[in-house]
Amino acid sequence: MTAGAHGDRRMRVTVEADAAEWLLAASDDPGRVRLQWASGNGLADLPVGRVFDLVRMSGDIGSAVVQALRRRDAAGPVMLATASHVLSFLVPPGAAAEWKSWLVGTAYARRRTVAAAGPGRVLRCPRPGCVRQGHVWLIRPGGGLTDSRTLRAALEEAVDRPGLPDVLRPRRA
Repeated sequence: MTAGAHGDRRMRVTVEADAAEWLLAASDDPGRVRLQWASGNGLADLPVGRVFDLVRMSGDIGSAVVQALRRRDAAGPVMLATASHVLSFLVPPGAAAEWKSWLVGTAYARRRTVAAAGPGRVLRCPRPGCVRQGHVWLIRPGGGLTDSRTLRAALEEAVDRPGLPDVLRPRRA
C-alpha cells in the first residue's frame, strides 16, 4: 500500500468516527447505541427530535431530491433503507411538524411517497461507513442538517424533472 493510500484510509476512518460521534449525540445512552452497532444486525435505534427530525421519501423521488440538493451544495445526512426503497433526510428538530402540516391533502401524502417523523419516532441506522441489513448512509452525518425549505424546494424541482415516473408526480390543481 502506498503512503497516499494509508492517508486516504486514515482520513476515511476519521470522517466515519466523527460521523458516529455526531449520531451518538442524538442518544441519551451512547453506550447502548455502540452495543447495537457492534452486535446483532448492526443497526441502532436513535431517537428522533432531539438532534434531528426526519423527512422520508420513496426511492425514486428521494434519489432525484438528493441530486437536486447536491446541485445546490445543500445536502445534509441521508440514509437509504434498500429493502423499503426509502430515503431518510435528517432535518432540524421541529421541521417534521412543518412538513406534516404542509403534506396534509397533498398527493405526496395520499400516495405515501413523502412523510415526516418527529419526536417519539426512531431512526434505525448503521454506524457510518457500514452497510447493515440494507441500510447505508448515502451522505454521512456530521456536517449540517438539510434545511427544511431547501429540501422542499429540491422536492419541487425533482418532481418537475424528466425521468420521474408519472405516478410519483403530484397532480396539479
